[in-house]
Amino acid sequence: MVVRCASSTRGTLLALGLLVVLGACARPAPDLPPDYASVNAPNQLEARDFSTADLAKSCTEIAAERAELEKLNRLAQAEIQGDRTQNQVAGYFAALFILPVVAVDTNEKQVALLDRNQVRIDNLRRLSHFKDCGSAGPSGAS
Repeated sequence: MVVRCASSTRGTLLALGLLVVLGACARPAPDLPPDYASVNAPNQLEARDFSTADLAKSCTEIAAERAELEKLNRLAQAEIQGDRTQNQVAGYFAALFILPVVAVDTNEKQVALLDRNQVRIDNLRRLSHFKDCGSAGPSGAS
């Protein structure tokens, strides 16, 4: 007696394709900056941790640069979000027909911009803390 397997090869390939597409959407988070601001911070900020140009900035200038970088981040995130639906549709078709995913926009430039901007924003937050700017940041938090 021959028993036919209920799961088909096509279903397995579909599931595998979907996992590959979903895995391709994920990006690793950038490394966290060192802890300088917590109550028991193991590190202390020093003037040598910043460039001469950064040290010359006022609290207002620091807050303005942070606000501009955060605005650029929101625009990049909106572009990535806008491409998400197109990428999902392309992924579904690729999984259904086992085709290469050529229609997916990975937004590499926007992701790189977000990573660079976040490093700079973190540095500006440390600078704001070092200069004791209080909550002069664009979101009201230092």
